[in-house]
Amino acid sequence: MPKAPVRSKPVAVAEVILPRVSPLADVAVQGRFGADRGAPGVTFSVRHPLSIATVIARAGKGKATAQALAEYEPRWAGPDQYFVVAQGRGEGALYRELKSALDGIASVSDQSHGRVIIRIEGPKVRNVLAKGTPVDLHADEFPAGKSALTQMAHVGVHMTRVGEDAFELSVFRGFSESFWEWITEQAEEFGYQVR
Repeated sequence: MPKAPVRSKPVAVAEVILPRVSPLADVAVQGRFGADRGAPGVTFSVRHPLSIATVIARAGKGKATAQALAEYEPRWAGPDQYFVVAQGRGEGALYRELKSALDGIASVSDQSHGRVIIRIEGPKVRNVLAKGTPVDLHADEFPAGKSALTQMAHVGVHMTRVGEDAFELSVFRGFSESFWEWITEQAEEFGYQVR
Protein backbone atom coordinates (compact mmCIF):
# COMPACT_ATOMS: atom_id res chain seq x y z
CA MET A 1 0.00 0.00 0.00
CA PRO A 2 1.49 3.40 -0.99
CA LYS A 3 2.31 5.84 1.76
CA ALA A 4 0.40 9.07 1.95
CA PRO A 5 2.51 12.08 0.99
CA VAL A 6 4.04 13.92 3.89
CA ARG A 7 2.92 17.49 4.06
CA SER A 8 5.37 19.89 5.50
CA LYS A 9 4.40 22.97 7.43
CA PRO A 10 4.89 26.25 5.60
CA VAL A 11 8.15 27.91 6.49
CA ALA A 12 8.00 31.59 7.36
CA VAL A 13 10.25 33.52 5.03
CA ALA A 14 11.61 36.77 6.34
CA GLU A 15 11.02 39.65 4.02
CA VAL A 16 14.37 40.80 2.76
CA ILE A 17 14.64 44.43 1.76
CA LEU A 18 17.84 45.20 -0.04
CA PRO A 19 19.26 48.68 0.42
CA ARG A 20 18.80 51.01 -2.52
CA VAL A 21 22.08 51.55 -4.33
CA SER A 22 22.54 54.77 -6.24
CA PRO A 23 23.27 54.23 -9.94
CA LEU A 24 25.86 56.98 -9.51
CA ALA A 25 27.69 55.27 -6.63
CA ASP A 26 30.66 54.39 -8.85
CA VAL A 27 30.85 57.64 -10.85
CA ALA A 28 29.96 60.41 -8.39
CA VAL A 29 33.37 60.19 -6.74
CA GLN A 30 33.98 62.78 -4.04
CA GLY A 31 36.71 65.30 -4.69
CA ARG A 32 37.71 68.49 -6.50
CA PHE A 33 37.85 68.43 -10.32
CA GLY A 34 38.26 70.70 -13.33
CA ALA A 35 39.83 74.15 -13.26
CA ASP A 36 41.81 74.60 -10.08
CA ARG A 37 41.84 78.36 -9.70
CA GLY A 38 40.23 79.32 -6.39
CA ALA A 39 37.03 77.93 -4.96
CA PRO A 40 34.98 75.60 -7.16
CA GLY A 41 32.31 77.26 -9.28
CA VAL A 42 29.77 74.58 -8.45
CA THR A 43 29.29 71.70 -6.06
CA PHE A 44 27.46 68.49 -6.95
CA SER A 45 25.82 66.00 -4.64
CA VAL A 46 23.46 63.09 -5.19
CA ARG A 47 20.38 63.05 -2.95
CA HIS A 48 20.27 59.40 -2.02
CA PRO A 49 18.42 57.50 -0.71
CA LEU A 50 15.35 59.58 -1.38
CA SER A 51 11.66 58.80 -1.64
CA ILE A 52 10.01 60.18 -4.77
CA ALA A 53 6.39 59.84 -5.87
CA THR A 54 4.51 61.13 -8.89
CA VAL A 55 1.06 62.52 -8.11
CA ILE A 56 -1.51 63.23 -10.85
CA ALA A 57 -4.81 64.81 -9.84
CA ARG A 58 -7.99 63.22 -11.14
CA ALA A 59 -10.30 65.28 -13.36
CA GLY A 60 -11.68 68.23 -11.42
CA LYS A 61 -9.57 67.43 -8.34
CA GLY A 62 -6.56 69.70 -8.98
CA LYS A 63 -7.31 72.15 -6.16
CA ALA A 64 -8.07 69.38 -3.65
CA THR A 65 -4.84 67.61 -4.61
CA ALA A 66 -2.77 70.78 -4.21
CA GLN A 67 -4.31 71.40 -0.78
CA ALA A 68 -3.69 67.82 0.34
CA LEU A 69 -0.03 68.12 -0.70
CA ALA A 70 0.57 71.35 1.25
CA GLU A 71 2.31 69.52 4.12
CA TYR A 72 4.70 67.69 1.78
CA GLU A 73 7.46 68.82 -0.60
CA PRO A 74 5.53 68.96 -3.88
CA ARG A 75 7.24 70.08 -7.08
CA TRP A 76 5.23 71.09 -10.11
CA ALA A 77 5.58 68.59 -12.96
CA GLY A 78 2.80 69.69 -15.31
CA PRO A 79 -0.85 70.76 -15.00
CA ASP A 80 -2.20 69.12 -11.82
CA GLN A 81 0.92 66.91 -11.65
CA TYR A 82 3.63 66.87 -9.01
CA PHE A 83 6.75 65.10 -7.86
CA VAL A 84 6.71 64.71 -4.10
CA VAL A 85 10.12 64.26 -2.49
CA ALA A 86 10.94 63.14 1.06
CA GLN A 87 14.10 62.13 2.86
CA GLY A 88 14.39 59.65 5.70
CA ARG A 89 11.33 57.54 4.88
CA GLY A 90 11.29 53.76 4.90
CA GLU A 91 10.97 51.76 1.69
CA GLY A 92 7.58 52.57 0.11
CA ALA A 93 6.42 54.66 3.10
CA LEU A 94 5.91 57.92 1.17
CA TYR A 95 3.96 56.11 -1.55
CA ARG A 96 1.65 54.41 0.98
CA GLU A 97 1.12 57.64 2.90
CA LEU A 98 0.27 59.62 -0.24
CA LYS A 99 -1.93 56.84 -1.61
CA SER A 100 -3.99 56.98 1.60
CA ALA A 101 -4.06 60.80 1.84
CA LEU A 102 -5.05 61.26 -1.83
CA ASP A 103 -7.48 58.36 -2.12
CA GLY A 104 -10.19 59.29 -4.63
CA ILE A 105 -8.61 62.57 -5.71
CA ALA A 106 -5.26 61.64 -7.29
CA SER A 107 -3.21 58.77 -8.65
CA VAL A 108 0.15 58.07 -7.00
CA SER A 109 3.15 56.21 -8.42
CA ASP A 110 6.36 55.40 -6.52
CA GLN A 111 9.40 56.69 -8.43
CA SER A 112 12.02 56.11 -5.72
CA HIS A 113 13.83 53.43 -7.72
CA GLY A 114 13.24 55.05 -11.09
CA ARG A 115 14.66 58.55 -10.68
CA VAL A 116 17.87 60.14 -9.44
CA ILE A 117 18.15 63.67 -8.07
CA ILE A 118 21.40 65.57 -8.52
CA ARG A 119 21.88 68.79 -6.56
CA ILE A 120 24.06 71.48 -8.14
CA GLU A 121 24.87 74.70 -6.34
CA GLY A 122 27.38 77.52 -6.35
CA PRO A 123 28.13 80.87 -7.95
CA LYS A 124 28.47 79.39 -11.48
CA VAL A 125 25.39 77.15 -11.33
CA ARG A 126 23.45 79.16 -13.93
CA ASN A 127 26.45 79.20 -16.28
CA VAL A 128 26.60 75.39 -16.16
CA LEU A 129 22.86 74.85 -16.56
CA ALA A 130 22.58 77.41 -19.38
CA LYS A 131 24.82 75.16 -21.49
CA GLY A 132 22.00 72.66 -21.72
CA THR A 133 18.64 74.35 -21.27
CA PRO A 134 16.79 77.26 -22.86
CA VAL A 135 14.92 77.93 -19.59
CA ASP A 136 15.48 81.47 -18.30
CA LEU A 137 17.25 80.87 -14.99
CA HIS A 138 17.43 84.51 -13.88
CA ALA A 139 16.26 84.82 -10.28
CA ASP A 140 13.38 87.12 -11.28
CA GLU A 141 12.06 84.60 -13.81
CA PHE A 142 12.89 81.39 -11.95
CA PRO A 143 12.43 82.00 -8.21
CA ALA A 144 13.19 79.50 -5.47
CA GLY A 145 10.57 76.75 -5.44
CA LYS A 146 9.84 76.97 -9.16
CA SER A 147 10.18 73.86 -11.34
CA ALA A 148 10.46 73.28 -15.08
CA LEU A 149 10.51 70.30 -17.39
CA THR A 150 13.35 70.61 -19.90
CA GLN A 151 15.91 68.62 -21.85
CA MET A 152 19.65 68.64 -21.38
CA ALA A 153 22.02 66.49 -23.43
CA HIS A 154 18.98 64.76 -24.99
CA VAL A 155 17.78 63.70 -21.52
CA GLY A 156 14.46 64.74 -19.98
CA VAL A 157 15.15 66.70 -16.81
CA HIS A 158 12.85 67.94 -14.07
CA MET A 159 14.60 71.02 -12.66
CA THR A 160 13.71 72.79 -9.41
CA ARG A 161 15.37 75.84 -7.91
CA VAL A 162 15.84 75.01 -4.23
CA GLY A 163 17.93 77.96 -3.01
CA GLU A 164 19.70 81.18 -3.96
CA ASP A 165 22.25 79.44 -6.18
CA ALA A 166 21.00 75.86 -5.87
CA PHE A 167 19.01 73.58 -8.20
CA GLU A 168 17.96 69.95 -8.13
CA LEU A 169 17.85 67.97 -11.36
CA SER A 170 15.74 64.82 -11.48
CA VAL A 171 16.46 62.34 -14.29
CA PHE A 172 15.42 58.79 -15.04
CA ARG A 173 17.75 56.26 -13.43
CA GLY A 174 18.74 54.71 -16.77
CA PHE A 175 20.06 58.05 -18.07
CA SER A 176 21.68 59.22 -14.84
CA GLU A 177 25.23 58.05 -15.53
CA SER A 178 25.49 59.60 -19.00
CA PHE A 179 23.80 62.77 -17.69
CA TRP A 180 26.29 62.92 -14.80
CA GLU A 181 29.20 62.65 -17.23
CA TRP A 182 27.73 65.39 -19.40
CA ILE A 183 26.93 67.87 -16.62
CA THR A 184 30.25 67.47 -14.83
CA GLU A 185 32.03 68.04 -18.16
CA GLN A 186 30.09 71.31 -18.52
CA ALA A 187 31.34 72.36 -15.07
CA GLU A 188 35.04 71.63 -15.70
CA GLU A 189 35.93 75.16 -16.84
CA PHE A 190 34.63 76.58 -13.53
CA GLY A 191 36.03 73.83 -11.32
CA TYR A 192 33.65 71.63 -9.36
CA GLN A 193 33.45 69.75 -6.11
CA VAL A 194 31.60 66.47 -5.59
CA ARG A 195 30.46 65.71 -2.08
